[in-house]
Amino acid sequence: MAEEKTFVPQHMEKAEFLDFLPHKGKMFLLSRVMEYNIENHTITTQYDITEDCIFYEHGLGGIPSWSGFEFMAQSISLLSAIERTINNQDRTRPGVVLSVQKFKSDTPVLRAGTTAQMKVREDYRADNVFRYKCELYENAQAQKPAATTVITVMEMLDIEAFFEQFSK
Repeated sequence: MAEEKTFVPQHMEKAEFLDFLPHKGKMFLLSRVMEYNIENHTITTQYDITEDCIFYEHGLGGIPSWSGFEFMAQSISLLSAIERTINNQDRTRPGVVLSVQKFKSDTPVLRAGTTAQMKVREDYRADNVFRYKCELYENAQAQKPAATTVITVMEMLDIEAFFEQFSK
């Protein structure tokens, strides 16, 4: 008999997924989940940009677009946590960003008072290494991404044991 899956709603506000990510305080850079698909390994998230953002620069009136890679990386982490939750696995598996490649941005600043939207799609998986094509839009109505990148991550069961091997 197949194990019953845990329900995770498609649309969630921040309070509903705070425990899905290890990030806390100003480093928690997602406001909502718009939708996800664990079969296709995709997620669409949003972040409301305010002066409280850790990357906010007063002189710019917003955040530099390069910092959007962290919104995309947290979206990846959230997709992984949602998938593990649905499959009744421990959702708190740590991950490490191995690379951020091909970052391109046509917009230097994401303005305060706007809502950035991230679209993430897994396109490669081997053991515990995953690669994602990521897009960041200045808002949900934008037709063209403001920034794109490819992020490769590695999930670990025991991150302390992994780093301990390098200290010997």
